[in-house]
Amino acid sequence: MASSGTAIHHAGHFRLFLRYCLGFVLAYLILIGSGLYLWAALTEQGEDQQIRTQLQGIHHLLQARYADTPQAQWPQLTRLLQTQFAYPVRVIPMAEAPHTLYPQSLQHLEQGGLVVTDDAHFSYQRLPGSSEVLVLGDFSKPDKADVAWYDSPSVDTLVMVGIFVIAIALPLYFLVYRLWRDVYALGHMALAIQQGDLAVGAPAVGTHLVRPLREALSRMATQLQDVMEGQRILSQAVAHETRTPLARMRFALAMMQVGDEDPEGTELLEGLKADVTRLEQLASAGVTYAQFGRSLRISTQRLEVAEVFDALDQRLPPGGRVRRLRFLPSHQRTLVANRDALLLALGNLIGNACRHAASEVVVSASTVEQWVVIAVDDDGPGVAPADRERIFQPYVQLQRHPDGFGLGLALVHIIAIKHGGRADVCDSVLGGARFRLLLPDA
Repeated sequence: MASSGTAIHHAGHFRLFLRYCLGFVLAYLILIGSGLYLWAALTEQGEDQQIRTQLQGIHHLLQARYADTPQAQWPQLTRLLQTQFAYPVRVIPMAEAPHTLYPQSLQHLEQGGLVVTDDAHFSYQRLPGSSEVLVLGDFSKPDKADVAWYDSPSVDTLVMVGIFVIAIALPLYFLVYRLWRDVYALGHMALAIQQGDLAVGAPAVGTHLVRPLREALSRMATQLQDVMEGQRILSQAVAHETRTPLARMRFALAMMQVGDEDPEGTELLEGLKADVTRLEQLASAGVTYAQFGRSLRISTQRLEVAEVFDALDQRLPPGGRVRRLRFLPSHQRTLVANRDALLLALGNLIGNACRHAASEVVVSASTVEQWVVIAVDDDGPGVAPADRERIFQPYVQLQRHPDGFGLGLALVHIIAIKHGGRADVCDSVLGGARFRLLLPDA
């Protein structure tokens, strides 16, 4: 089963639209509303005069009608007129005129003038030759039986707002969708580059704003491919070309005979053999690192953590162990990994911990969200925070050790990346360092 790789965390284009463009639409509507309100305030006086002019004709006709009708029949006339108007028509005594009218308006009303309220919802005019006042309105509440639902001001407002929102949001939605589609495709290209697929082709993009990013990613992938290919060829050439002379040197050393009477020669010969062995191990480690580095994917399978711990416990040489090496129970945890690569990575972590521990190394497993975390703790000097990223780089050794080359932790890092996980280091409860290998849960 192939490793799935690191997933791209992304938001859908509709969510991006809501996050970035909805605020723009709301701001646009607020600006439109503010402008309309300001315009209404500036033209309010002209509208009041227009309403007054329109109502003067209606009041003049109604006053003539009431003047031709005996005052005793005014209630019947009012009821008749009410059936002919879409808004209320009333006749009230002068004493019941609203006290909310300004004193100047009340005086004007007593003199027979037309008075319109500030909100233009009511109009008042004294009927000639009486103390009665003709009241028209509330104009804001017309007779619903005579008005269709779609003619109400609230519906008009909602329709206008809806038209504005659609006119603004629809073009923005298509713009955001095009940007999201292109950025999403470039994100997959970047993920492929991160996983080592440097030959990935740049996707076609339709947005001019994203094309410079596409060209930059394409050039970066090409340059990285050239650099990585050069490094791969160099490392393989060095490793393979070194093995042949090393084999000849080992054969020559095996053929050399040093007598017992020459202890200095014997010591020198053993030193040469140790150096040759170290060079062979370095060449082998370099080839292994190059093989993992150039592989795009590795085959994986479901593994029991307990079985992996048992295999490690049997594989580790007893002579190289610290005073106390413990494997804590894994509680039937499973993970998805390549068995050989996982054993190599954990063996490197345990070997590194054993070289630096004072007396104790503890290997444990836990589950954190979607990860199975295998931790190797030691009671050694630990790793300074400034060196916790650099320590996973190839050929980096914080402390020179005769058995190390600086490739063990680099192999751990690259194996974790190939599995879609990661490796890190932090402080341990034992007082030293805790190296963690995070791999996808099964």
